[in-house]
Amino acid sequence: MQYLNKADAFRERQLAFGDVWAFIAAGFVLVGSPGPATLSLAAAGAAFDTRTARIYLFGIMTGAALVVIGVAGGLLTAILSIPYAAGFLGTISFAYLLYLAYRIATAPPSGAGSVVAAAPGFMTGLVFNLSNPKAYAAFAALFASFDLFPGVPFYAAVAEVLICFAILVIADFAWLFTGSALRRHLHDPRKSRFINVIFAVLLIISVIPALTVLL
Repeated sequence: MQYLNKADAFRERQLAFGDVWAFIAAGFVLVGSPGPATLSLAAAGAAFDTRTARIYLFGIMTGAALVVIGVAGGLLTAILSIPYAAGFLGTISFAYLLYLAYRIATAPPSGAGSVVAAAPGFMTGLVFNLSNPKAYAAFAALFASFDLFPGVPFYAAVAEVLICFAILVIADFAWLFTGSALRRHLHDPRKSRFINVIFAVLLIISVIPALTVLL
């Protein structure tokens, strides 16, 4: 009987490999899909010099990493339990998004001589993703839908956090370089300006669904 109990305990601690692939697929859909952070990275790549845009990328990734850890540790539930906290979070997010949209829309077109505008910095990306409602919603949905280590919540949380980190790195770099590749083909200042404005508008639109839930 003692041997059977130990065997059952060992099985409970085994990684559910079938769920891992489903978790990765869902992660790329939720985290890597167009949203405020990912669109802002593509917009930064298209509107600014790639080297300076990478500083913003690291801020976005750091903010997302902190959100992942916070959601895994129950931070989202604690935040939403505070009166007016959700509304405050949504207001900060929208204010930062308007700032980013303005910076992107007014960035010098890529064909405008040798003028290179400075992209938003590390702190802008950090604060923006810390207040990004889609990030909290996406990671909360992931963690609530899967249990990679059945019966061992700590192991499950660690595995899910590490996988989310890997997805973040791949998705965020992909969006930044997609925007950068687009910039290299926009030698006409008018077309470049048009793309910048389109990205700015898409940024604002992308956060509306999440804000309607929070506000």
